[in-house]
Formats: sequence, structure tokens, C-alpha cells
Amino acid sequence: MDLSIIITAYNYAKYIVECVESCLSQNDSFLEYEVIVVDDGSSDETPQILNNLNSPRLRKFRIKNAGIEGASNFGFRNARGNYVVRVDADDSILPNYLHHMQSHMTNEFGFLYSDYAVINADSEVIDKMILPEFDATEIRQRGDFLATGTLYEAKMLMDFSYYTEEIRNSGLENYELILRMLEAGISGKHIPNQLFCYRRHSLNISVSKSDQIIRNGDALFSRMGLGTYQANEYHPYSPKRATQ
Repeated sequence: MDLSIIITAYNYAKYIVECVESCLSQNDSFLEYEVIVVDDGSSDETPQILNNLNSPRLRKFRIKNAGIEGASNFGFRNARGNYVVRVDADDSILPNYLHHMQSHMTNEFGFLYSDYAVINADSEVIDKMILPEFDATEIRQRGDFLATGTLYEAKMLMDFSYYTEEIRNSGLENYELILRMLEAGISGKHIPNQLFCYRRHSLNISVSKSDQIIRNGDALFSRMGLGTYQANEYHPYSPKRATQ
């Protein structure tokens, strides 16, 4: 199998159908892919909603609550694809995501990422993020790196032992992985197309735990010897960009 799309879900019943359907509705792609949903012990209607979603491509798991790191790693370990991409259950990918990614899926790059739209709780576009070409220094100054839409070679993820689980719901799990890859000399590639939607709302960990995330970032940079943790204009919650 070429690709596994992994959806991590915890109490996002309001958005889970939109997310799953976006992943199942990929156009103009020759890739063989699956969609894995990991319900991280949701206590809302997520399990009931997932029971009513069916597709030959869809695989569903429910686990005891393990936090975003543990749930993601469960999905990575159960993925059958040679490549994997994670999608948070409140986000979505656009119908042309795989079409644009497929020609870049080689072992030349450790990870692929694209531009994206920012949407609100009602799925209205409120901003567009146009990212620069890959630059390791810029990424170290970004302060975050969205998990949704970042595509990895599965073997590469395994070689890096997936997400670190020392801090549960750290808010920086994907960024920490990217930083470890950069320190090992791994390069990424920016795809200059808007290929997914990142939802900005009051329940985002980036909002509800912003002070703790900054403390986690300070500790991460100190541990890795990267100087002072900071966020530039390409951080998804940069004060220099439109907010809602």
C-alpha cells in the first residue's frame, strides 16, 4: 500500500464526519491508500458517529485515552502504507491533496508539507498560510509545525521512534519530531499549493494550553541546545496574522 492517512480523534464529534469524508474523497490520484481513525477514548458522540461511517478504505480503532502522542503513534504503528500523513479530527484535507503530493513521494526528502487555509469553527476560511521554501533555520524559528498535512516516509518515522511521549498533549509533538529530523540532517520539501484546512477554534490545544506550550517549547529548545524558543510569522497562531 502506498499511503496511510491517520486521523486522531478525541471529542471532536462536531467535525469528525467532515474530516473523514475529506480523506476518503481524494481525486485524480493513482495511489493506493487507506484511512485509519484512532478514537483516543472519546467521551462524546464520536464512537457512535464512527460506527455509521463505512468504506473499504476505512479502518477504525478505539483505544484507552493516551493523548495525541500516544494515539498518533498507535496509528503510525498500525499503518500499512509506505508513507503516512496525520490529520487532526477537526481539520481536513482538500480533494487534490494526494494528486499534488504523489509526484514528490520519493526518498529524496524526509517530509513533505504544503500551504493551507485557516478555517473557523463554521468551516469559513479566515486566513491563508503561504509558507516559504524549505529552510531549516526558518523552521527552527517557527515555533510549531502542523501535523495535519505533513507527509512522512513510514520507515523514516520508525527510524526516529515516532512522537516522543514524555509529555502528554505537549502541543509540540510534530514540531519536536521535525526538529530531531533537522538535527540529523534530514531535509523537507515545501509543496506550493493550498492542500489542507487547519481549523482555528477555542478548543485547540494551541489556544487552551498556550502558556504551557511555551514552557514546553522553552524546555525543548534548552534540551536540544537550540537557544531561545521563539515563533515567527509562519507560526499558525502568529500575532502578525489574522486571528478570529
